[in-house]
Amino acid sequence: MIRQFVAAVVAYGLFASAAQAATVLITGTNRGIGLEFVKQYAEKGWDVIATARNPDKAEELQALAKKHKKVTVEKLDVTDVAAIEALAAKYKGKPVDVLINNAGTLGDVPKQTIGALDQTEFINVLNANTFGALKLTEAFKPNLAASQMKKAFGMTSGLGSSELTARRGGFYAYRMSKAALNIGFRALAADWKAEGIMIGIIAPGMVETDLLRASNFPGKGISTQESVTGMMKVIDAMTLDTNAKALNYDGQPIPW
Repeated sequence: MIRQFVAAVVAYGLFASAAQAATVLITGTNRGIGLEFVKQYAEKGWDVIATARNPDKAEELQALAKKHKKVTVEKLDVTDVAAIEALAAKYKGKPVDVLINNAGTLGDVPKQTIGALDQTEFINVLNANTFGALKLTEAFKPNLAASQMKKAFGMTSGLGSSELTARRGGFYAYRMSKAALNIGFRALAADWKAEGIMIGIIAPGMVETDLLRASNFPGKGISTQESVTGMMKVIDAMTLDTNAKALNYDGQPIPW
């Protein structure tokens, strides 16, 4: 009888621990910053829903999922509204504590320069970086509301800062998509604050990724590990009082 009681207590404890595990949903996890988010949250014991446009080709992501049983890989293109709605339907009723809209694109740089502006490319960048993030957050509002932490984040950039743009031009579609994300997520924060849902705006800094190399940045960026570690501290520290602030990975505010 005592052994059965002890076994029941242990089983209950394991069940309770599993039930209390926090859940994070991260988009754009096939490489770079998104992949590092998956790695670090998985190492913390979180349930991780990791999305990618082509998960079958995301070898490192699949390897992480095999190593960490709490990592679930889902196929998602954030520009596909039907796919967003289908994913939300699949996870209906599941609390999502933290939602990180990491997916995005720099776009074709020559096609977003003055003298060669391409409308289709412009719309594609805005769709991926701005509308996709807003639509996904809208779709997963019930999941956020049902969670303990209730935090959603948009991934911004210093290139979306009006003040910093005065130092260097170019990247019109990318800059405008991030500036639009900033104001959109601030509006969302105002709309949902009364419901206790926090909306953050974070930037990874100048990270050594494929995107940074494509931008022709002359210097060397920080590591994805340093960037993500910093952003996770910003995510952990956010409260309703710091809601809607645009913060860099090191916690410093990004000027508007």
